[in-house]
Amino acid sequence: MTASMPDDIRVGMKVVGSHGDHVGTVKDVRADDFVVDRMLQRAVAIPKDAVRDVTGNTIELSIPADRVENTNWQNLSMG
Repeated sequence: MTASMPDDIRVGMKVVGSHGDHVGTVKDVRADDFVVDRMLQRAVAIPKDAVRDVTGNTIELSIPADRVENTNWQNLSMG
């Protein structure tokens, strides 16, 4: 079975950390990153090189969900 790559990222996909914990939902896909809307937190632009796997409608990151807030990834206001 072949794993999908970051080029398969689409708006509406679920994003989880490396342990399967929910991070958020893809709101926008850009050239080098994708914007994830997070409940009760600012949206964050996650670089595509932080993706471990894309399977079905789920994107798995290479870090745990609880570490997303402690990255240098850009926080965005999704007003």
